[in-house]
Amino acid sequence: MACSGGAASTQDTQAVRLVVPDANIREPSVPCSGARAFRYAHPEAAYEVLADGDVLAAGSLPEGRAEKAFSIDLGSDGQPTVCVMSLDVPASVDLSGTELMIGEHGPVPIEPNPAFDDAPEAVLR
Repeated sequence: MACSGGAASTQDTQAVRLVVPDANIREPSVPCSGARAFRYAHPEAAYEVLADGDVLAAGSLPEGRAEKAFSIDLGSDGQPTVCVMSLDVPASVDLSGTELMIGEHGPVPIEPNPAFDDAPEAVLR
């Protein structure tokens, strides 16, 4: 089953929040892609959602948006951020026990994040 990272489609989708904890200095809310050790997490990079070795969904990463890495005010426009991407996965895919691969990198678990109403999330390591 194929899907696209950010493109709208005619099928129902669910969003998987991909967090790239690169701590790159940028302004929050600007477009981003993975930096430093996470340069492989960039727009158009191929990804797969796997369960027990089976590919449940695949696509390419969309452009991300920078979010503050810390909840404190650091007093400047440029500050440590994480890059967050939203992956559109078909709503029919059960994300319980799934993992995310980006090219040859991973797998990382996709798990509910209680800070975001249990939205599915993968955090690169």
